[in-house]
Amino acid sequence: MPGPAGDALNARDELKPDWGIHPGEVLATVLQRRGLRQSELAERTGLSAKHVNQMIKQTIGISADVAILLERALDVPADFWIKTDAAFQAYESRRRAEVALDQYREWAGKFDKGTLRRHGVIDATDRGITLVEKLLKLFQVATPSAFEQTWLHPSVSFRRSQAFTVDEPNTALWLRLVERSANDLPVAPFSPRLLRKVAQSIPAMTTMTVPNGFVAARAALAEAGVALTFIREVPRTRVCAATWWITAERPAIGITERHRRPDIFWFNLVHELGHIVRHPRRISFLNRDDTRDSTDPAEDEANAFAEETLFPGDSSQDIALARSQHDLIIIAARLGVGVPTVAGRYGNLTNNWRVASGLRETISDEDVVALEEIVENTPA
Repeated sequence: MPGPAGDALNARDELKPDWGIHPGEVLATVLQRRGLRQSELAERTGLSAKHVNQMIKQTIGISADVAILLERALDVPADFWIKTDAAFQAYESRRRAEVALDQYREWAGKFDKGTLRRHGVIDATDRGITLVEKLLKLFQVATPSAFEQTWLHPSVSFRRSQAFTVDEPNTALWLRLVERSANDLPVAPFSPRLLRKVAQSIPAMTTMTVPNGFVAARAALAEAGVALTFIREVPRTRVCAATWWITAERPAIGITERHRRPDIFWFNLVHELGHIVRHPRRISFLNRDDTRDSTDPAEDEANAFAEETLFPGDSSQDIALARSQHDLIIIAARLGVGVPTVAGRYGNLTNNWRVASGLRETISDEDVVALEEIVENTPA
């Protein structure tokens, strides 16, 4: 350690918290350079010889009270000893935390890396404790146990069915990305009355391309206080959409490209609106493939809302009686609803997908990228 005690220690310099130097090591160096024995320091400070030896041996730290005694006896500012001790304690805490993080590697390996990279959560080179730490920060939890309590047992149901198993970590990842995206979207105060009015405007948006219709729906819903966002499907989740109450006054809808069909996309969107309109606040819903045909009354009510909104009156009966694609196109024009949406309804009502398939269209990779760019570039 260079120079005399005062200059050598750079006592008034700011210590960096990544130092791993115990203050007792610094104290031993000062005594050596001053030619002082431990017993002499004990006499000068009034500390016991045992206490001084414990500091030198690095078995105890240097408290604020002791730091003041050392300042008087050695002319090394108390702040220096206090900061050195604090920096060492922080270093040790981080070191212990890194050991703990290393035990969470297996947990971190459960999340889809492609999704994490796509959303800028991790870099391609992230591994080990770096990956673990970034995931914990994404979910705003300290440990995997806290992740389970916060994200695997929330108000959104993670029901399992006999037909499907659910990748719960990646489902939670999708929900967190929905929440993060929805938080960045400026929306008006929530208005149930205005939301019902907006819902009636959605059928006309189904006549547009999916990206353009999404832009229109996103803007209209924001005026009613609902944040609409698109997060592409995370592998092994089978998630179609979700209603997520971020706060008691801020509902959000997240939607995916699941099945790549515009008719399914729009039905899922209006289905989630049904949850917000008809069900109590704070209750969130996760729409997966295995919930569409569930016996949950809430899902049945949301389905009914979507059907009534997209296909009012006797239009479902008219659609079911159609005999050709020509008939379906005419019905779509009369309703002011997209042809793919009517075709999908026909297939669901009759199970005759041969007639409907040519009109249903698909959501392309370019559409998915366009939807992500819309979400990413919407002004906050």
